Amino acid sequence: MESPISETDQLFFETIKEDRGWYFVKYHPPIPGYQFATLQIVVLDATKKLEDIAATMDAEFVTWLEIYPVPIMVSAFDSTGDLIKLERCRPCNHLIGYIDAKTNKVVRKWRLLANDELPKDALDSSYLRKIYTNIPFKTKQQLIAQTLKEAKQKAKQLRVGWWIVFVWAVVVPAGVAILEYWSNWLSIVVLAYSLYKAIEEALRLMGKLPKSKAEEQQDPEKNKRRHHHYHCEHNPEGFQRLKNENFERWEREKNPERSSSAKAPPHRSEARRLE
Repeated sequence: MESPISETDQLFFETIKEDRGWYFVKYHPPIPGYQFATLQIVVLDATKKLEDIAATMDAEFVTWLEIYPVPIMVSAFDSTGDLIKLERCRPCNHLIGYIDAKTNKVVRKWRLLANDELPKDALDSSYLRKIYTNIPFKTKQQLIAQTLKEAKQKAKQLRVGWWIVFVWAVVVPAGVAILEYWSNWLSIVVLAYSLYKAIEEALRLMGKLPKSKAEEQQDPEKNKRRHHHYHCEHNPEGFQRLKNENFERWEREKNPERSSSAKAPPHRSEARRLE
């Protein structure tokens, strides 16, 4: 007796896809709770006749049933995903079949079968593991964990995307506005400072402003006078002698004749008379 699939051992197998030229097939192992696998034949050539499509469904049905002896339902679709209607050449749009466990023969039906008409093999997890050894699968718990992980990653991406949108929609325009305002304000400040320096320089050139300490220190004549004043304060007697000598020199320079006569030697006749 087959053991049903428990809640903790539900298996979700990956899909197999194979290219056949004018069509391709997609094989889906049974999902939990279903008694058959599904095979989709996707027709890429719209000119194919319905009889050719139905015959292809028969051939693929046998091929996959031999590889994976699990009840299977075969359907055909066009390139847009619409079901291809086969009523004109077959009694039903779907082909369902299985291998009879008693006779070991293939049972093929062009009609939909009820669950009680199908074997219960697809409900046995251990049987499915044995049949689909080459097809990867995940348990229900693994699938839930993967779904949660993907949901968290998606939420993280959405948060990152929201912040990117926020930055571009809010922060960047606000920053541009602030920079524009700051640029205008800074321009006004620079202009005011430049005007202030220009007016200050004009007043200084016109003699309306006193020189700064730095400028005074750079004035060589003023520095020289300070140097002389310093020494005069420390030697007043010498300064007085220097003043008297200067006055005498200035007086001689004003009366050069008097100065020269005072310095010239007496005439010879006058010298004899003096003797």
